[in-house]
Amino acid sequence: MTNEPSISYIGKGLSRPECVLATRSGDIFCSHKGAGVMRICPDGRQFLLQGDTEFGGMPVVPNGIALRQDGSFLIANISDAGGILELDADGVRPHPIAAREDALPPANFVYVDELGKTWVTVSSKLRPRSRAYRRNVKNGYVGLINSDNSFSIVLQGLHYTNELRPDYGNGWLYIAETFGQKITRVRLDEKGVRGEPELFLQFGPGTFVDGIELDGAGGLYAACIVSSELYHIDPEAVPTLVVGERDKAWVESVEAALDDHTMDRTHFDSSPAERLKNISSLAFKGESRDRIVCGNLLGDSLPVFDAPHNGPEPPYWNVVVPIWGTQVS
Repeated sequence: MTNEPSISYIGKGLSRPECVLATRSGDIFCSHKGAGVMRICPDGRQFLLQGDTEFGGMPVVPNGIALRQDGSFLIANISDAGGILELDADGVRPHPIAAREDALPPANFVYVDELGKTWVTVSSKLRPRSRAYRRNVKNGYVGLINSDNSFSIVLQGLHYTNELRPDYGNGWLYIAETFGQKITRVRLDEKGVRGEPELFLQFGPGTFVDGIELDGAGGLYAACIVSSELYHIDPEAVPTLVVGERDKAWVESVEAALDDHTMDRTHFDSSPAERLKNISSLAFKGESRDRIVCGNLLGDSLPVFDAPHNGPEPPYWNVVVPIWGTQVS
């Protein structure tokens, strides 16, 4: 493609850095398989915030991570043990909702918004999750962790729920539905969601939206696995490819597996992409949030490039996390 931004990389030795966060201080935090969160400091030092960790007798597989105002983290554990975990300088522990007998199934994403609400997405109730890699399985849902640590489902019947973003300024909650290959939205105000989701953007074949993020002007970005592409989407739902590494033969083979009901983990645990490696999320870095850093499923570092549209301040932008954990580089 023409006018593709120049790509550099941050971090090294990362393990499935699926979700990425950035703060005003210049620190980057990303999920790290088997442990929890890796911190990448502006000077290049890296700190693993937790060593090897198990929950429910299985290694933790952090998918989404959220930074809270007190500098601690929430982890959406997507291993078969499921649940939401808490991480701080004292270690990892189950969130109260994950400590109960009716613990959440594998959780995909967790997000603490500017009102202090904690959103959780579950892609599917099926185990293993690969049984939900289908065009006709729509049992994902969105829930809220309430102030009393109870859990309420606010949207269901979704097509493999992935990341979400509340946009209170414009009155929408945006939701990525990966195997629906679409972004939906539902009306939102401070009291909660209103009505049923509506289609915002239907992507074409091979475009499996995973991570989404607001821009600073009413639009969105979408990071897509399989095709290894990042799109900017304007408020009228018109997408523009920012950067991508689509391999036509690979995309066609994955689409064929989806049609044949044979899609499984092999279609996500490998990719012909060399630079973007199944990008799956994004965050804005820099004082004016004019650079994009991408989480990904298969790389050991994070791609970084200029943002065509700057990002807004995320709720955690000004949180200062003291240095803790084990320095690994």
